[in-house]
Amino acid sequence: MLDIEKLSVSIKGRKILHGVSFSVKKGESLGIAGTMGSGKTTLLYSIKGIIPGLKSGKVEGRINFSGEPRKAMDKRMGIVFQNPNDQVFCNTVGEEVGFGLKNLGIRGHELEAKVQDALRTVGLEGRAKDDPFELSQGQRQKLAIASVLAMGPELIMLDEPTSSLDHRASIEIYDILRGLVKEGKSVIVVEHDTDYLVGLGGKFLVLDGGRQVAHGGKEIFNSKKVKECGVKIPWTR
Repeated sequence: MLDIEKLSVSIKGRKILHGVSFSVKKGESLGIAGTMGSGKTTLLYSIKGIIPGLKSGKVEGRINFSGEPRKAMDKRMGIVFQNPNDQVFCNTVGEEVGFGLKNLGIRGHELEAKVQDALRTVGLEGRAKDDPFELSQGQRQKLAIASVLAMGPELIMLDEPTSSLDHRASIEIYDILRGLVKEGKSVIVVEHDTDYLVGLGGKFLVLDGGRQVAHGGKEIFNSKKVKECGVKIPWTR
């Protein structure tokens, strides 16, 4: 589904990513790990087209999606940002989930069905009329995920989805992500806690200083080069 070849990204003349290559199949997950400043968020923004579409930068290399060059800000890809408060701005949970759909001209029963289905997927059924800022931080993260899912993306990307959550809320988020993979969605997650990543399964990519250190199954966390780059080594591997 997603094929990245020799992707390099420069911002304000400074090279952030250096020749990163990997692929993600339909219904497969990819966990991306790396220390702060390793280029993880830049990678997601480049895949989505935020760079250079909304943020300045130079992107080199190949990004193919579903067998063709990725279009800028491709709607078949959804992205959930690190802080859910950056994505939440409507007065009710239901309005928040339906906002993007309304922009596409979807109304009536179809709109309601899509909103309810997305809320059900993340465990927020029955909360459509609630104020989003009366939700817990974990529930707002679920709401941000639901708002993306309602748009029907084939690939969903998440940037540090558990960075502001406690352990229980983090487990719930990863339960949702595992369910999406089982349903055939492709999922890419940038995560600081590699224990959560390994629990998701699939493939893994480790970045260090914008360079690709390793790509493969969970066995990569046993390699010397991964251990030396400073990422947290998961307990279960």
